[in-house]
Amino acid sequence: MVLKPLFLRLAKGLGLFALSRMLTRGQLRILCYHGIWLGGEPHYGDCLFMSADRFRKRMALLARCGYRVIPLRQACDDLANRRVRTRDVVVTIDDGWVGTYLHMLPVLEQHGYPASLYLTTRDVVDQEPVIYVLATFLAGRAIHPPDLRRLFPDQTLPHPSTQQLSRAIAARIRSQPTAEARRAETLRIADLLGIDLDNLEARRVFMLMKPGEVRDAHERGLDIQLHTHSHRMHGFNPDRLRQELERNRDVLGQMLGKAPAQLNHFCYPSGLYRPELFPVLASSGIQSATTTEFGLNPPGTSPYALKRILDSESLSDIEFEARLSGFWSLMSALRSRLGQIVRTVRALKRDTIA
Repeated sequence: MVLKPLFLRLAKGLGLFALSRMLTRGQLRILCYHGIWLGGEPHYGDCLFMSADRFRKRMALLARCGYRVIPLRQACDDLANRRVRTRDVVVTIDDGWVGTYLHMLPVLEQHGYPASLYLTTRDVVDQEPVIYVLATFLAGRAIHPPDLRRLFPDQTLPHPSTQQLSRAIAARIRSQPTAEARRAETLRIADLLGIDLDNLEARRVFMLMKPGEVRDAHERGLDIQLHTHSHRMHGFNPDRLRQELERNRDVLGQMLGKAPAQLNHFCYPSGLYRPELFPVLASSGIQSATTTEFGLNPPGTSPYALKRILDSESLSDIEFEARLSGFWSLMSALRSRLGQIVRTVRALKRDTIA
């Protein structure tokens, strides 16, 4: 659903944002962020990466609008016990990008905001770039037209889309047997596409934090939680999910000096989930799990299907306020209801004519 900024400003001026907060009182608001773009202009990754300046202004907006940022653990307990206040909000961050450590953490400290970081651990330990994101960037930002015969000398890939090209690049890099070979292949592909890989590496654009940075962030108050070890759901296989959680917990426990059992909040990689996996999470001691589905969380929401409000670089302040106040959700629900009524009326008319 698209709501024009002018309409949103009018709605806010008429008090509809305040009314929406009242109508959605008791519903938990969870913000979702990923990383900060470190690659310079032009910006890349609207929902994946935000500019440092945009994030700083967004956190200031929370304070200006009177929202109370609370820890994830407290929020889950408050939701279960119907104690969520009207302006309570949770800040969550996915993956563990370097920009989170360099730019997000200082802003959170400045405001005294608690936040939870869902950390995937394999790329932290290996300290290799996140291949599927890097490959998407290479395919989408190619300066030279891709010469497929040189890119994939042993593969036929006629007229690929950008998405198909990024998948092929990622698969080719992953197929290399060692870290050195993967970097050499990435460098070869980047050179063919006219992209300066050395500059990206120097800025650590597609890297997750180092283990020492994770420990430092934890010691500075960032709540580190689970996001699987390899950022994969393995076809929603229950046993594989258990293995991912155990590995993620063990690595984080050693990294942070914490008992693995203390790590009990989880975010589905890419937001992908199925309700039949909820018992697996429960038996693994997981207390909450967040998705990437948009919305607020009313009392009675399953703790394993928590919705979030995904912020992005292109989202204006008024659109952000509309989502946070609940106005966007109410308008979406109203539009859906009106659509159902229209479809019902049309069906009745067809039946009458028949």
